[in-house]
Amino acid sequence: METQILKLEAPFDYIYCNGEVGKHIATYIVGESRIGEDGKYTLETHSHPIVQYKHGAKGVVWNRAELTDCEVLCSEDDMRIDVQKFFLLCIQRATQKANADGDDPWGYEAWENSAEEAEPLKEKLREYGIGFKSKEPVVEVGIEVGGCSDGYFAQLMELTILNLHHIEPTLEELGKRLTEEREYWEDLYDHVIKIKYTPESSTAEGFVENL
Repeated sequence: METQILKLEAPFDYIYCNGEVGKHIATYIVGESRIGEDGKYTLETHSHPIVQYKHGAKGVVWNRAELTDCEVLCSEDDMRIDVQKFFLLCIQRATQKANADGDDPWGYEAWENSAEEAEPLKEKLREYGIGFKSKEPVVEVGIEVGGCSDGYFAQLMELTILNLHHIEPTLEELGKRLTEEREYWEDLYDHVIKIKYTPESSTAEGFVENL
């Protein structure tokens, strides 16, 4: 078995894997040759990130993570992560936890719990001074609103930067809930979020201005 450390140069990337964030300063490469069943040599290589934590020693090896498993959040040149990518990482982390329990084969629990991963991940980003960015100054979120047996519902029509599915007995209460939800995510991302309604959402007419 052969090992090698590949040192990187600034500007460094900030990477994410398995709920952890670190500055990628080097890569630990492990190579091992094997003899296959056909008698031929094959070479297996594994690349593990070496990171520096904000408050910790320099040179921590992520030995349980391959470099290909990691997501690049941003570079020192631009200390911001795209809001869409951030929420996808929240879903990814929630999915990992749900799959570890083995009781969420269809991903429903992971989707519901993805919002719970947002605050902890944002705190990790804050430690390094990483903020958010988006392609547009105002992020639009498409929502369908309609009636149901329990009152009125609101649900997302596409994968976006937040998790939203609510049922309330009245339109007024639903409008209040959506307002609270929008304000929460606006504060988290420090971006303006605009709720827009699908053509099927004629029920929403009349309380749009309340949002």
